[in-house]
Amino acid sequence: MKTLTMLAVASAVLAGCGGGGSSDAAPPPPPATEAPATVTAECAALPNAAAAPSAAAVPLVLQTIKVNGEDRQYYEYAPSDVAALRERDARGVEVVISLHRAGQSAEDNARLTGWPTLAQEKGFVAIFPVAKSGGWNTGRDAARSDDHAFVVAAAAAVRTRYGLPSTMSTFLTGAGAGGSMAQELAMRELGVMATGVAAFGAAAEPATLNLPAESLPKTAMAVWQFQCGPDAFTKQTDFWRQANGTNAQAQAAAGTLPTVTDFVKENPVQQVKVSRLDRPAESTELSRLVWDEMFGKVVRFPDNKSYNGTLHAEKSIADMGLAETNKALRPGEPRRWLTYVPPQYQQLVAEGKKLPLLFSFHGRNGSARFQAQISEWHDVARDEGFIVVYPHGLQATWTTSIDANNTDVQFFLDLLDEMKRTYQIDEGRVFLNGSSQGTALTNRIAVQYPQLFAAIAPCYSGHLSAASYANPIVRSDIALPVWQCRGEQELPSEFPGGTAGETAARTFWRETVNQNFSSPSIAIDGRRTTEIWNSGRAEYRWQITSDIGHAWHPGQARKMWDEMLKRYRRNPDGSLQRL
Repeated sequence: MKTLTMLAVASAVLAGCGGGGSSDAAPPPPPATEAPATVTAECAALPNAAAAPSAAAVPLVLQTIKVNGEDRQYYEYAPSDVAALRERDARGVEVVISLHRAGQSAEDNARLTGWPTLAQEKGFVAIFPVAKSGGWNTGRDAARSDDHAFVVAAAAAVRTRYGLPSTMSTFLTGAGAGGSMAQELAMRELGVMATGVAAFGAAAEPATLNLPAESLPKTAMAVWQFQCGPDAFTKQTDFWRQANGTNAQAQAAAGTLPTVTDFVKENPVQQVKVSRLDRPAESTELSRLVWDEMFGKVVRFPDNKSYNGTLHAEKSIADMGLAETNKALRPGEPRRWLTYVPPQYQQLVAEGKKLPLLFSFHGRNGSARFQAQISEWHDVARDEGFIVVYPHGLQATWTTSIDANNTDVQFFLDLLDEMKRTYQIDEGRVFLNGSSQGTALTNRIAVQYPQLFAAIAPCYSGHLSAASYANPIVRSDIALPVWQCRGEQELPSEFPGGTAGETAARTFWRETVNQNFSSPSIAIDGRRTTEIWNSGRAEYRWQITSDIGHAWHPGQARKMWDEMLKRYRRNPDGSLQRL
Protein backbone atom coordinates (compact mmCIF):
# COMPACT_ATOMS: atom_id res chain seq x y z
CA MET A 1 0.00 0.00 0.00
CA LYS A 2 1.43 3.33 -1.00
CA THR A 3 0.06 6.77 -0.06
CA LEU A 4 0.39 9.52 -2.63
CA THR A 5 -0.66 13.14 -2.69
CA MET A 6 -2.38 14.82 -5.61
CA LEU A 7 -0.54 18.04 -6.31
CA ALA A 8 -2.50 21.21 -6.89
CA VAL A 9 -2.07 22.64 -10.38
CA ALA A 10 -1.72 26.36 -10.94
CA SER A 11 -4.71 27.53 -12.92
CA ALA A 12 -3.99 31.16 -13.65
CA VAL A 13 -2.72 31.97 -17.13
CA LEU A 14 -1.48 35.56 -17.35
CA ALA A 15 -2.65 37.49 -20.39
CA GLY A 16 -0.46 40.50 -21.34
CA CYS A 17 2.37 42.14 -19.38
CA GLY A 18 1.13 45.60 -18.36
CA GLY A 19 2.55 47.35 -15.36
CA GLY A 20 5.00 46.67 -12.64
CA GLY A 21 2.66 45.19 -10.08
CA SER A 22 1.38 48.46 -8.61
CA SER A 23 -1.50 48.05 -6.18
CA ASP A 24 -3.12 51.00 -7.90
CA ALA A 25 -3.43 49.12 -11.17
CA ALA A 26 -6.97 48.49 -12.36
CA PRO A 27 -8.06 44.85 -12.04
CA PRO A 28 -8.25 42.88 -15.28
CA PRO A 29 -11.70 42.58 -16.82
CA PRO A 30 -13.56 39.36 -16.01
CA PRO A 31 -13.41 36.67 -18.70
CA ALA A 32 -16.24 36.60 -21.18
CA THR A 33 -18.93 34.14 -20.16
CA GLU A 34 -20.99 34.00 -23.33
CA ALA A 35 -18.49 31.93 -25.33
CA PRO A 36 -18.49 28.22 -24.43
CA ALA A 37 -15.22 26.43 -23.81
CA THR A 38 -13.78 24.67 -26.82
CA VAL A 39 -13.71 20.92 -26.30
CA THR A 40 -13.08 17.86 -28.40
CA ALA A 41 -15.71 15.31 -29.37
CA GLU A 42 -14.77 13.35 -26.25
CA CYS A 43 -15.40 16.31 -23.93
CA ALA A 44 -11.68 16.94 -23.44
CA ALA A 45 -10.07 20.35 -23.41
CA LEU A 46 -7.98 21.16 -26.45
CA PRO A 47 -4.24 20.63 -25.91
CA ASN A 48 -3.50 24.37 -25.66
CA ALA A 49 -6.34 25.09 -23.24
CA ALA A 50 -5.52 26.35 -19.74
CA ALA A 51 -5.68 23.76 -16.99
CA ALA A 52 -8.75 23.96 -14.80
CA PRO A 53 -8.23 24.73 -11.12
CA SER A 54 -7.80 21.60 -9.07
CA ALA A 55 -9.19 20.84 -5.66
CA ALA A 56 -7.00 20.97 -2.58
CA ALA A 57 -4.47 18.19 -2.36
CA VAL A 58 -5.97 14.99 -0.97
CA PRO A 59 -4.29 11.64 -0.32
CA LEU A 60 -4.79 8.70 -2.63
CA VAL A 61 -3.85 5.14 -1.75
CA LEU A 62 -2.44 2.84 -4.41
CA GLN A 63 -3.86 -0.69 -4.15
CA THR A 64 -2.74 -3.82 -5.98
CA ILE A 65 -4.93 -6.86 -6.57
CA LYS A 66 -4.38 -10.02 -8.56
CA VAL A 67 -6.86 -10.67 -11.39
CA ASN A 68 -6.51 -13.81 -13.50
CA GLY A 69 -2.97 -14.20 -12.20
CA GLU A 70 -1.99 -10.65 -13.14
CA ASP A 71 -1.23 -7.76 -10.78
CA ARG A 72 -3.55 -4.80 -11.38
CA GLN A 73 -3.59 -1.44 -9.67
CA TYR A 74 -6.09 1.22 -8.75
CA TYR A 75 -6.04 4.36 -6.63
CA GLU A 76 -8.53 4.77 -3.85
CA TYR A 77 -9.84 7.57 -1.71
CA ALA A 78 -11.94 6.93 1.39
CA PRO A 79 -13.23 9.72 3.63
CA SER A 80 -11.07 10.35 6.67
CA ASP A 81 -14.05 9.42 8.87
CA VAL A 82 -15.06 6.35 6.85
CA ALA A 83 -15.07 4.12 9.95
CA ALA A 84 -17.52 6.45 11.70
CA LEU A 85 -19.64 6.71 8.55
CA ARG A 86 -19.83 2.94 8.34
CA GLU A 87 -20.69 2.66 12.02
CA ARG A 88 -23.52 5.11 11.53
CA ASP A 89 -24.84 3.82 8.22
CA ALA A 90 -22.88 1.14 6.36
CA ARG A 91 -25.57 1.18 3.68
CA GLY A 92 -24.93 4.85 3.05
CA VAL A 93 -21.24 4.58 2.13
CA GLU A 94 -21.45 4.14 -1.62
CA VAL A 95 -18.72 3.58 -4.21
CA VAL A 96 -17.88 5.70 -7.27
CA ILE A 97 -15.58 4.28 -9.96
CA SER A 98 -13.98 6.90 -12.22
CA LEU A 99 -12.27 5.54 -15.35
CA HIS A 100 -9.61 7.66 -17.01
CA ARG A 101 -9.60 8.52 -20.70
CA ALA A 102 -6.89 7.45 -23.16
CA GLY A 103 -3.61 9.25 -22.55
CA GLN A 104 -4.59 10.27 -19.04
CA SER A 105 -3.33 8.73 -15.80
CA ALA A 106 -5.64 7.54 -13.05
CA GLU A 107 -4.00 10.10 -10.74
CA ASP A 108 -4.74 12.95 -13.14
CA ASN A 109 -8.28 11.68 -13.51
CA ALA A 110 -8.72 11.85 -9.73
CA ARG A 111 -7.23 15.34 -9.58
CA LEU A 112 -9.19 16.79 -12.46
CA THR A 113 -12.59 15.24 -11.68
CA GLY A 114 -12.47 16.18 -8.01
CA TRP A 115 -14.13 12.91 -7.01
CA PRO A 116 -11.86 12.52 -3.92
CA THR A 117 -12.92 15.95 -2.64
CA LEU A 118 -16.57 15.02 -3.14
CA ALA A 119 -16.02 11.62 -1.50
CA GLN A 120 -14.78 13.39 1.62
CA GLU A 121 -17.67 15.83 1.53
CA LYS A 122 -20.48 13.41 0.69
CA GLY A 123 -19.25 10.28 2.46
CA PHE A 124 -18.54 7.73 -0.28
CA VAL A 125 -15.45 5.83 -1.47
CA ALA A 126 -13.92 6.78 -4.85
CA ILE A 127 -11.66 4.47 -6.84
CA PHE A 128 -9.60 5.12 -9.96
CA PRO A 129 -8.57 1.95 -11.83
CA VAL A 130 -5.37 2.01 -13.90
CA ALA A 131 -5.54 0.77 -17.49
CA LYS A 132 -2.67 -1.23 -18.97
CA SER A 133 -0.37 0.51 -21.43
CA GLY A 134 -2.59 -0.45 -24.36
CA GLY A 135 -5.62 1.30 -22.88
CA TRP A 136 -8.95 -0.13 -21.76
CA ASN A 137 -9.88 -3.51 -23.20
CA THR A 138 -13.48 -2.47 -23.83
CA GLY A 139 -13.93 -5.05 -26.57
CA ARG A 140 -12.91 -7.96 -24.30
CA ASP A 141 -10.08 -9.05 -26.56
CA ALA A 142 -9.04 -12.44 -25.16
CA ALA A 143 -5.40 -11.72 -25.96
CA ARG A 144 -5.37 -8.70 -23.62
CA SER A 145 -5.94 -8.14 -19.91
CA ASP A 146 -9.53 -8.64 -18.79
CA ASP A 147 -10.48 -5.13 -17.68
CA HIS A 148 -14.07 -6.12 -17.02
CA ALA A 149 -12.96 -8.67 -14.42
CA PHE A 150 -10.43 -6.18 -13.03
CA VAL A 151 -12.95 -3.44 -12.29
CA VAL A 152 -15.45 -5.91 -10.83
CA ALA A 153 -12.71 -7.27 -8.56
CA ALA A 154 -11.57 -3.79 -7.53
CA ALA A 155 -15.11 -2.81 -6.54
CA ALA A 156 -15.49 -6.01 -4.52
CA ALA A 157 -12.14 -5.44 -2.79
CA VAL A 158 -13.17 -1.94 -1.74
CA ARG A 159 -16.48 -3.15 -0.35
CA THR A 160 -14.68 -5.85 1.63
CA ARG A 161 -11.97 -3.51 2.93
CA TYR A 162 -14.47 -1.05 4.40
CA GLY A 163 -17.01 -3.62 5.57
CA LEU A 164 -19.67 -2.53 3.08
CA PRO A 165 -22.48 -4.84 1.93
CA SER A 166 -21.73 -6.93 -1.15
CA THR A 167 -24.79 -5.39 -2.83
CA MET A 168 -23.76 -1.80 -2.06
CA SER A 169 -24.71 0.64 -4.84
CA THR A 170 -21.77 1.46 -7.11
CA PHE A 171 -21.58 4.19 -9.75
CA LEU A 172 -19.52 4.29 -12.95
CA THR A 173 -18.24 7.35 -14.73
CA GLY A 174 -15.66 8.23 -17.35
CA ALA A 175 -14.90 10.27 -20.45
CA GLY A 176 -13.77 9.09 -23.87
CA ALA A 177 -12.37 5.57 -23.61
CA GLY A 178 -13.09 5.62 -19.87
CA GLY A 179 -16.71 6.43 -20.62
CA SER A 180 -16.87 3.53 -23.08
CA MET A 181 -15.51 1.25 -20.39
CA ALA A 182 -18.13 2.53 -17.95
CA GLN A 183 -20.90 1.82 -20.46
CA GLU A 184 -19.58 -1.68 -21.13
CA LEU A 185 -19.48 -2.49 -17.43
CA ALA A 186 -22.98 -1.13 -16.80
CA MET A 187 -24.41 -3.15 -19.69
CA ARG A 188 -22.58 -6.43 -19.21
CA GLU A 189 -21.19 -6.86 -15.69
CA LEU A 190 -23.79 -7.20 -12.95
CA GLY A 191 -21.00 -8.11 -10.52
CA VAL A 192 -19.82 -4.51 -10.38
CA MET A 193 -23.17 -3.66 -8.71
CA ALA A 194 -23.67 -0.60 -10.88
CA THR A 195 -26.69 1.53 -10.08
CA GLY A 196 -25.83 4.52 -12.28
CA VAL A 197 -23.49 5.45 -15.11
CA ALA A 198 -22.40 8.88 -16.37
CA ALA A 199 -20.48 8.83 -19.66
CA PHE A 200 -18.89 11.86 -21.30
CA GLY A 201 -18.62 11.72 -25.08
CA ALA A 202 -18.70 7.94 -25.10
CA ALA A 203 -20.73 4.84 -25.85
CA ALA A 204 -20.17 1.11 -25.51
CA GLU A 205 -18.47 -0.85 -28.27
CA PRO A 206 -20.59 -1.21 -31.44
CA ALA A 207 -20.32 -4.98 -31.06
CA THR A 208 -21.99 -4.71 -27.65
CA LEU A 209 -24.68 -2.32 -28.83
CA ASN A 210 -25.44 -4.68 -31.73
CA LEU A 211 -25.98 -7.70 -29.47
CA PRO A 212 -29.54 -9.05 -29.24
CA ALA A 213 -31.22 -7.65 -26.13
CA GLU A 214 -31.79 -11.13 -24.72
CA SER A 215 -28.04 -11.82 -24.69
CA LEU A 216 -27.39 -9.00 -22.18
CA PRO A 217 -28.40 -9.00 -18.51
CA LYS A 218 -31.70 -7.29 -17.82
CA THR A 219 -31.06 -4.22 -15.75
CA ALA A 220 -32.43 -0.77 -15.14
CA MET A 221 -29.83 1.95 -14.63
CA ALA A 222 -29.77 5.65 -13.81
CA VAL A 223 -27.93 6.98 -16.87
CA TRP A 224 -26.48 10.34 -17.84
CA GLN A 225 -25.17 10.79 -21.38
CA PHE A 226 -23.05 13.89 -22.01
CA GLN A 227 -22.64 14.87 -25.66
CA CYS A 228 -19.84 17.09 -26.89
CA GLY A 229 -19.16 16.53 -30.58
CA PRO A 230 -21.41 15.71 -33.52
CA ASP A 231 -21.94 12.07 -32.48
CA ALA A 232 -25.16 11.92 -30.45
CA PHE A 233 -24.65 8.25 -29.51
CA THR A 234 -28.29 7.64 -30.34
CA LYS A 235 -27.97 3.88 -30.26
CA GLN A 236 -26.56 3.94 -26.73
CA THR A 237 -29.27 6.30 -25.51
CA ASP A 238 -31.98 4.20 -27.13
CA PHE A 239 -30.56 1.10 -25.48
CA TRP A 240 -30.88 2.64 -22.02
CA ARG A 241 -34.32 4.05 -22.71
CA GLN A 242 -35.52 0.60 -23.70
CA ALA A 243 -33.73 -1.12 -20.79
CA ASN A 244 -35.33 1.31 -18.34
CA GLY A 245 -38.76 1.17 -19.95
CA THR A 246 -39.07 4.95 -19.92
CA ASN A 247 -42.53 6.31 -20.66
CA ALA A 248 -42.23 10.06 -20.09
CA GLN A 249 -39.90 12.89 -21.04
CA ALA A 250 -39.01 16.31 -19.65
CA GLN A 251 -36.74 19.11 -20.84
CA ALA A 252 -35.06 21.23 -18.19
CA ALA A 253 -31.60 22.52 -17.49
CA ALA A 254 -29.35 20.46 -15.23
CA GLY A 255 -27.21 23.15 -13.69
CA THR A 256 -26.55 25.28 -16.77
CA LEU A 257 -26.68 22.38 -19.24
CA PRO A 258 -29.63 21.92 -21.58
CA THR A 259 -30.91 18.45 -20.70
CA VAL A 260 -33.57 16.02 -21.88
CA THR A 261 -34.65 13.41 -19.35
CA ASP A 262 -36.57 10.26 -20.22
CA PHE A 263 -37.96 8.56 -17.13
CA VAL A 264 -40.51 6.13 -15.76
CA LYS A 265 -43.58 8.00 -14.51
CA GLU A 266 -44.05 5.65 -11.58
CA ASN A 267 -40.34 5.77 -10.66
CA PRO A 268 -38.60 8.98 -11.79
CA VAL A 269 -35.12 7.89 -10.63
CA GLN A 270 -35.23 5.22 -13.33
CA GLN A 271 -34.10 7.71 -15.93
CA VAL A 272 -31.89 8.55 -18.90
CA LYS A 273 -30.53 12.08 -19.01
CA VAL A 274 -28.92 13.52 -22.15
CA SER A 275 -27.02 16.81 -21.84
CA ARG A 276 -25.09 18.88 -24.38
CA LEU A 277 -21.72 19.69 -22.82
CA ASP A 278 -19.85 22.87 -23.72
CA ARG A 279 -16.85 22.36 -21.44
CA PRO A 280 -14.28 19.68 -20.53
CA ALA A 281 -15.71 16.68 -18.72
CA GLU A 282 -13.14 16.44 -15.95
CA SER A 283 -14.03 19.05 -13.35
CA THR A 284 -15.25 19.09 -9.77
CA GLU A 285 -18.19 21.19 -10.97
CA LEU A 286 -19.46 18.46 -13.28
CA SER A 287 -18.73 15.65 -10.83
CA ARG A 288 -20.72 17.50 -8.19
CA LEU A 289 -23.59 17.96 -10.64
CA VAL A 290 -23.63 14.23 -11.41
CA TRP A 291 -23.62 13.33 -7.72
CA ASP A 292 -26.19 15.89 -6.61
CA GLU A 293 -28.58 15.37 -9.51
CA MET A 294 -28.28 11.58 -9.97
CA PHE A 295 -25.80 9.35 -8.14
CA GLY A 296 -26.66 10.63 -4.66
CA LYS A 297 -30.39 10.26 -5.27
CA VAL A 298 -30.74 6.62 -6.32
CA VAL A 299 -30.17 3.21 -4.74
CA ARG A 300 -30.62 -0.34 -6.02
CA PHE A 301 -32.48 -2.99 -4.03
CA PRO A 302 -31.48 -6.58 -4.92
CA ASP A 303 -35.11 -7.68 -4.77
CA ASN A 304 -35.33 -9.76 -7.92
CA LYS A 305 -32.82 -11.95 -9.68
CA SER A 306 -34.09 -11.88 -13.25
CA TYR A 307 -33.96 -8.08 -13.53
CA ASN A 308 -30.99 -7.13 -11.36
CA GLY A 309 -33.15 -5.67 -8.64
CA THR A 310 -34.99 -2.37 -8.77
CA LEU A 311 -34.05 1.30 -8.54
CA HIS A 312 -35.42 3.46 -5.74
CA ALA A 313 -35.06 7.04 -4.58
CA GLU A 314 -32.48 7.20 -1.78
CA LYS A 315 -34.20 8.36 1.42
CA SER A 316 -32.80 10.05 4.47
CA ILE A 317 -33.99 9.65 8.04
CA ALA A 318 -35.88 12.95 7.68
CA ASP A 319 -37.42 11.91 4.34
CA MET A 320 -39.07 8.96 6.10
CA GLY A 321 -40.32 11.00 9.03
CA LEU A 322 -38.18 9.16 11.57
CA ALA A 323 -36.75 10.53 14.81
CA GLU A 324 -33.18 9.63 15.71
CA THR A 325 -32.20 8.95 19.32
CA ASN A 326 -28.73 8.44 20.79
CA LYS A 327 -28.99 7.54 24.44
CA ALA A 328 -27.31 5.42 27.08
CA LEU A 329 -30.02 3.11 28.37
CA ARG A 330 -27.38 1.73 30.72
CA PRO A 331 -24.54 3.77 32.23
CA GLY A 332 -21.69 4.15 29.79
CA GLU A 333 -23.43 2.25 26.98
CA PRO A 334 -24.81 4.74 24.43
CA ARG A 335 -27.04 3.17 21.80
CA ARG A 336 -28.89 4.48 18.79
CA TRP A 337 -32.30 3.88 17.22
CA LEU A 338 -34.88 5.44 14.90
CA THR A 339 -38.52 5.81 15.85
CA TYR A 340 -41.64 6.40 13.80
CA VAL A 341 -44.69 7.79 15.55
CA PRO A 342 -47.78 8.05 13.35
CA PRO A 343 -49.30 11.52 12.88
CA GLN A 344 -52.54 10.43 14.57
CA TYR A 345 -50.72 9.50 17.80
CA GLN A 346 -51.97 12.45 19.89
CA GLN A 347 -55.52 11.99 18.70
CA LEU A 348 -55.48 8.27 19.49
CA VAL A 349 -54.03 8.91 22.95
CA ALA A 350 -56.62 11.61 23.57
CA GLU A 351 -59.26 8.99 22.79
CA GLY A 352 -57.79 6.79 25.51
CA LYS A 353 -56.10 4.36 23.14
CA LYS A 354 -52.68 2.76 23.34
CA LEU A 355 -50.67 1.92 20.24
CA PRO A 356 -49.10 -1.34 19.06
CA LEU A 357 -45.28 -1.36 18.85
CA LEU A 358 -43.09 -3.10 16.26
CA PHE A 359 -39.29 -3.48 16.26
CA SER A 360 -37.48 -4.15 12.97
CA PHE A 361 -33.79 -5.19 13.10
CA HIS A 362 -31.39 -4.62 10.20
CA GLY A 363 -29.02 -7.22 8.76
CA ARG A 364 -25.24 -7.50 9.14
CA ASN A 365 -23.44 -4.56 7.54
CA GLY A 366 -26.80 -2.82 7.44
CA SER A 367 -28.26 0.16 9.23
CA ALA A 368 -31.41 1.32 10.93
CA ARG A 369 -31.99 3.84 8.12
CA PHE A 370 -31.66 1.26 5.38
CA GLN A 371 -33.87 -1.23 7.20
CA ALA A 372 -36.51 1.47 7.29
CA GLN A 373 -36.06 2.20 3.59
CA ILE A 374 -36.31 -1.40 2.39
CA SER A 375 -39.03 -2.60 4.77
CA GLU A 376 -41.25 0.51 4.81
CA TRP A 377 -42.80 -0.51 8.13
CA HIS A 378 -43.33 3.16 8.92
CA ASP A 379 -45.60 3.52 5.88
CA VAL A 380 -47.74 0.67 7.20
CA ALA A 381 -47.64 2.24 10.66
CA ARG A 382 -48.82 5.57 9.27
CA ASP A 383 -51.87 3.90 7.75
CA GLU A 384 -52.61 1.49 10.61
CA GLY A 385 -51.72 3.60 13.64
CA PHE A 386 -48.77 1.93 15.39
CA ILE A 387 -45.22 2.84 16.43
CA VAL A 388 -42.10 1.42 14.75
CA VAL A 389 -38.58 1.28 16.17
CA TYR A 390 -35.54 0.54 14.00
CA PRO A 391 -32.65 -0.27 16.39
CA HIS A 392 -29.06 0.12 15.16
CA GLY A 393 -26.40 -2.48 15.92
CA LEU A 394 -22.91 -1.64 17.12
CA GLN A 395 -20.43 -1.84 14.23
CA ALA A 396 -23.41 -2.51 11.94
CA THR A 397 -23.93 -5.97 13.41
CA TRP A 398 -25.77 -7.90 16.12
CA THR A 399 -24.75 -10.40 18.79
CA THR A 400 -27.00 -13.41 18.29
CA SER A 401 -25.35 -15.94 20.62
CA ILE A 402 -27.53 -18.02 22.89
CA ASP A 403 -25.48 -16.78 25.86
CA ALA A 404 -27.73 -15.69 28.72
CA ASN A 405 -25.85 -12.39 28.96
CA ASN A 406 -26.30 -11.47 25.30
CA THR A 407 -25.74 -7.69 25.19
CA ASP A 408 -28.09 -7.04 22.26
CA VAL A 409 -30.91 -8.96 23.92
CA GLN A 410 -30.42 -6.71 26.93
CA PHE A 411 -30.38 -3.66 24.63
CA PHE A 412 -33.75 -4.73 23.26
CA LEU A 413 -35.22 -5.21 26.74
CA ASP A 414 -33.96 -1.79 27.80
CA LEU A 415 -35.30 -0.24 24.62
CA LEU A 416 -38.69 -1.84 25.10
CA ASP A 417 -38.85 -0.33 28.60
CA GLU A 418 -37.80 3.04 27.14
CA MET A 419 -40.65 2.93 24.62
CA LYS A 420 -43.15 2.06 27.34
CA ARG A 421 -41.96 5.03 29.42
CA THR A 422 -42.04 7.43 26.49
CA TYR A 423 -45.22 6.48 24.63
CA GLN A 424 -48.64 5.04 25.30
CA ILE A 425 -47.87 1.45 24.28
CA ASP A 426 -50.33 -1.43 24.10
CA GLU A 427 -48.14 -3.97 25.90
CA GLY A 428 -50.23 -6.84 24.56
CA ARG A 429 -49.41 -5.91 20.97
CA VAL A 430 -45.62 -5.86 20.68
CA PHE A 431 -44.10 -7.43 17.56
CA LEU A 432 -40.61 -8.32 16.30
CA ASN A 433 -39.28 -8.40 12.74
CA GLY A 434 -35.83 -8.55 11.19
CA SER A 435 -33.90 -9.24 8.03
CA SER A 436 -30.87 -11.52 7.71
CA GLN A 437 -28.83 -11.19 10.92
CA GLY A 438 -31.66 -9.06 12.30
CA THR A 439 -33.90 -12.08 11.80
CA ALA A 440 -31.44 -14.16 13.80
CA LEU A 441 -31.69 -11.59 16.60
CA THR A 442 -35.48 -11.71 16.38
CA ASN A 443 -35.33 -15.47 16.86
CA ARG A 444 -32.79 -15.11 19.65
CA ILE A 445 -34.96 -12.69 21.63
CA ALA A 446 -38.17 -14.63 21.06
CA VAL A 447 -36.89 -18.03 22.20
CA GLN A 448 -36.05 -16.55 25.60
CA TYR A 449 -38.90 -14.03 26.02
CA PRO A 450 -41.89 -15.27 23.98
CA GLN A 451 -44.33 -13.94 26.58
CA LEU A 452 -43.49 -10.37 25.55
CA PHE A 453 -44.92 -10.67 22.05
CA ALA A 454 -48.22 -11.09 20.27
CA ALA A 455 -46.44 -12.41 17.16
CA ILE A 456 -43.07 -12.32 15.42
CA ALA A 457 -42.09 -12.13 11.75
CA PRO A 458 -38.43 -13.17 11.30
CA CYS A 459 -38.23 -12.58 7.57
CA TYR A 460 -36.00 -12.98 5.59
CA SER A 461 -33.68 -15.83 6.62
CA GLY A 462 -31.46 -15.57 9.65
CA HIS A 463 -31.68 -18.46 12.09
CA LEU A 464 -29.90 -19.67 15.18
CA SER A 465 -27.64 -22.69 15.03
CA ALA A 466 -29.48 -26.00 15.36
CA ALA A 467 -27.80 -26.66 18.73
CA SER A 468 -29.12 -23.39 20.18
CA TYR A 469 -32.63 -24.75 20.67
CA ALA A 470 -31.39 -27.21 23.32
CA ASN A 471 -30.12 -24.39 25.55
CA PRO A 472 -31.89 -24.16 28.95
CA ILE A 473 -32.92 -20.52 28.39
CA VAL A 474 -35.03 -21.50 25.35
CA ARG A 475 -38.73 -21.66 26.17
CA SER A 476 -41.22 -23.84 24.32
CA ASP A 477 -44.13 -23.53 26.73
CA ILE A 478 -45.65 -20.34 25.31
CA ALA A 479 -47.48 -20.40 21.99
CA LEU A 480 -46.44 -17.63 19.60
CA PRO A 481 -47.67 -16.85 16.05
CA VAL A 482 -44.67 -16.88 13.72
CA TRP A 483 -44.16 -15.89 10.07
CA GLN A 484 -40.85 -17.03 8.58
CA CYS A 485 -39.69 -16.57 5.01
CA ARG A 486 -36.76 -16.79 2.65
CA GLY A 487 -35.85 -16.16 -0.97
CA GLU A 488 -36.02 -19.11 -3.32
CA GLN A 489 -32.54 -18.37 -4.72
CA GLU A 490 -30.82 -17.98 -1.35
CA LEU A 491 -27.80 -20.19 -0.76
CA PRO A 492 -27.35 -21.93 2.61
CA SER A 493 -24.08 -20.04 3.06
CA GLU A 494 -25.84 -16.68 2.68
CA PHE A 495 -27.73 -16.67 5.93
CA PRO A 496 -26.94 -17.40 9.60
CA GLY A 497 -27.34 -20.98 10.75
CA GLY A 498 -27.24 -22.49 7.26
CA THR A 499 -29.62 -25.24 6.18
CA ALA A 500 -29.48 -26.96 9.56
CA GLY A 501 -30.41 -23.73 11.34
CA GLU A 502 -33.29 -23.10 8.97
CA THR A 503 -34.67 -26.63 9.45
CA ALA A 504 -34.29 -26.41 13.23
CA ALA A 505 -36.04 -23.02 13.36
CA ARG A 506 -38.96 -24.24 11.28
CA THR A 507 -39.36 -27.36 13.40
CA PHE A 508 -39.04 -25.41 16.65
CA TRP A 509 -41.70 -22.81 15.87
CA ARG A 510 -44.08 -24.95 13.86
CA GLU A 511 -44.04 -28.14 15.93
CA THR A 512 -42.20 -27.83 19.26
CA VAL A 513 -43.79 -24.50 20.24
CA ASN A 514 -47.02 -24.25 18.27
CA GLN A 515 -47.71 -27.99 17.83
CA ASN A 516 -48.84 -27.87 14.23
CA PHE A 517 -48.62 -31.40 12.83
CA SER A 518 -51.31 -31.60 10.15
CA SER A 519 -50.92 -30.56 6.51
CA PRO A 520 -50.83 -26.82 5.78
CA SER A 521 -52.99 -24.80 3.45
CA ILE A 522 -51.18 -23.14 0.55
CA ALA A 523 -51.58 -19.48 -0.42
CA ILE A 524 -50.03 -18.12 -3.62
CA ASP A 525 -49.68 -14.37 -4.00
CA GLY A 526 -47.65 -13.40 -7.07
CA ARG A 527 -44.07 -14.48 -6.37
CA ARG A 528 -44.93 -15.59 -2.82
CA THR A 529 -45.96 -19.13 -1.88
CA THR A 530 -46.92 -19.50 1.78
CA GLU A 531 -47.64 -22.65 3.77
CA ILE A 532 -50.09 -21.85 6.60
CA TRP A 533 -50.57 -24.03 9.69
CA ASN A 534 -53.50 -23.33 12.02
CA SER A 535 -54.21 -26.71 13.60
CA GLY A 536 -52.06 -26.31 16.72
CA ARG A 537 -51.65 -23.88 19.60
CA ALA A 538 -50.79 -20.91 17.38
CA GLU A 539 -50.50 -19.99 13.73
CA TYR A 540 -47.29 -20.70 11.81
CA ARG A 541 -46.42 -19.53 8.27
CA TRP A 542 -43.52 -20.48 6.03
CA GLN A 543 -43.13 -18.36 2.90
CA ILE A 544 -40.83 -18.75 -0.10
CA THR A 545 -40.55 -15.90 -2.60
CA SER A 546 -39.39 -16.70 -6.12
CA ASP A 547 -36.87 -14.73 -8.18
CA ILE A 548 -35.06 -13.38 -5.15
CA GLY A 549 -31.97 -14.27 -3.17
CA HIS A 550 -30.78 -12.97 0.19
CA ALA A 551 -32.79 -9.76 0.19
CA TRP A 552 -35.90 -8.17 1.66
CA HIS A 553 -39.08 -9.06 -0.18
CA PRO A 554 -40.87 -5.95 -1.55
CA GLY A 555 -44.26 -5.31 0.00
CA GLN A 556 -43.58 -7.86 2.74
CA ALA A 557 -44.28 -5.61 5.71
CA ARG A 558 -47.81 -4.73 4.67
CA LYS A 559 -48.59 -8.34 3.81
CA MET A 560 -47.42 -9.62 7.21
CA TRP A 561 -49.29 -6.92 9.08
CA ASP A 562 -52.55 -7.36 7.20
CA GLU A 563 -52.60 -11.15 7.15
CA MET A 564 -51.23 -12.03 10.58
CA LEU A 565 -49.67 -9.52 12.97
CA LYS A 566 -52.62 -7.19 13.44
CA ARG A 567 -54.85 -10.15 14.27
CA TYR A 568 -53.17 -11.05 17.56
CA ARG A 569 -52.91 -9.79 21.13
CA ARG A 570 -51.10 -11.21 24.16
CA ASN A 571 -53.46 -10.99 27.12
CA PRO A 572 -52.21 -10.12 30.64
CA ASP A 573 -52.63 -13.77 31.67
CA GLY A 574 -50.29 -14.82 28.85
CA SER A 575 -52.95 -16.27 26.58
CA LEU A 576 -53.26 -15.33 22.91
CA GLN A 577 -56.30 -13.51 21.61
CA ARG A 578 -57.21 -13.46 17.94
CA LEU A 579 -58.70 -10.07 17.06
